[in-house]
Amino acid sequence: MEDEDTVKRTPLLPNIENWNLEHQGEELYWNGCNVIHLAKKYGTPLYVVNKHLLEESLQGMVDAFRAEDLDAHIFFSFKTNPVPEVLKTIVKLGAGAEVISEFEFWLARKLGLEGSKIIVNGCIKSPELLKQAVESDAALINVETVSQLSTLRDITRELGRKVNVGLRINPALRKRRFDLTSATGSSTSHMGFLPDSSELSMALNTLQEEPQLKFRAFHFHIGSGIRSLRPYKEALPKVLKVWERVLSEGFTPEILDIGGGFTIPTLKELNLWEAVRLFGWGKTRPPRLEKKQNDLLRGIAQLCSQKLQNFSREYGIPMPEVYVEPGRALTASSQLLLLTVHEMIKRGKAGSFFALCDGGAMSLSPLFLSEYHTVMVANRASQGRLRKYNILGNLPTPLDVVALRRDMPEISPGDVLAVMDVGAYFTSLGNNFAGPRPAIVEIENGSATLIRRRETFEDLISRDESFSL
Repeated sequence: MEDEDTVKRTPLLPNIENWNLEHQGEELYWNGCNVIHLAKKYGTPLYVVNKHLLEESLQGMVDAFRAEDLDAHIFFSFKTNPVPEVLKTIVKLGAGAEVISEFEFWLARKLGLEGSKIIVNGCIKSPELLKQAVESDAALINVETVSQLSTLRDITRELGRKVNVGLRINPALRKRRFDLTSATGSSTSHMGFLPDSSELSMALNTLQEEPQLKFRAFHFHIGSGIRSLRPYKEALPKVLKVWERVLSEGFTPEILDIGGGFTIPTLKELNLWEAVRLFGWGKTRPPRLEKKQNDLLRGIAQLCSQKLQNFSREYGIPMPEVYVEPGRALTASSQLLLLTVHEMIKRGKAGSFFALCDGGAMSLSPLFLSEYHTVMVANRASQGRLRKYNILGNLPTPLDVVALRRDMPEISPGDVLAVMDVGAYFTSLGNNFAGPRPAIVEIENGSATLIRRRETFEDLISRDESFSL
């Protein structure tokens, strides 16, 4: 008799072709590289970046907007994956940078980007960041408050230079009880100018009075993990309504910055209800994969093209440029994480199976607690008998989660797990709780290159002035 938590052949394992993976024998290969060999050579946990998929993702994004005859420019969100070698690939392909900190601005300049290829965002922009952006003639500084605009005005006066300004509009989207993906674009969010607010009127007055501030763009960013066109259909008319107002006041902005936040089909950010189901009852559903990677982007591009063409004809203005600030949609699928299973535990008569590996939510990335990532046994192609496993990290806490109640082939100590779609925020939010952070290798056409070494114990204490080795 099978254990209660043993599943026969009814559930289907993930289709590895969704990530351009393939099996050779029992083992997984990615872009010509055996991932088991990578795990043995570099150790685990290990991040693996697929350069070909990264390039393909960016090209697909460019093609989606070009197909709609939009003059679109891509500015990658540096906070999403601030690994220099990853950024170097993106920059070489022509993308610019969207930054929110002095570090990211410094990194963009180190990578050779001119100011005209950098957008500065963020709820708080230090005077030093604003000064550097003005001196570099940044493509846009998207202002969110009146005080931010006043600081920027003072800096332009001090330096005697003009600056390209965008106004971030909060489109006051309807808030949905369990779906938080568009929460930053709701009226309860602190980010951006509400369309009918006195703060927006004050900002426009400042722009009217200060010739050094070149009002070039409207910017909106409505959230993260966006899965559908719905919030864009709601937001775009509201932003264009503000655009209509400023035209009547003599302004001539020429850019629409639509932000980012687009998700990918193979990854699901859990909404509130999904999180309750998962952590309360151990129930969750994998992402729906009926859509292809760029279907959402094509839909957004079509919507923008239609709305902007109609708007430009109605008001007799040139077709606006479109700035796009992707993060997750560009890099998530180009990176996987390899973990090694060290212990197997079975609990109770019902047969709850626990696979303990060398990384999880508390020891690697907290995103394991809020996202559904596909997990595969990288050294076992045969499906065989499936069981439900709770996959946990190496820390003595039930919060060090990788995945809960997943249908997996039988797992044994020494098996290597491949966690997919970790190219967004895993490296930027990674921690060194109880140990060094992982190495990163980049693969291309069957060869692998170490692009970030594993941290050492000495690295972890290198900034402690009072400790002598």
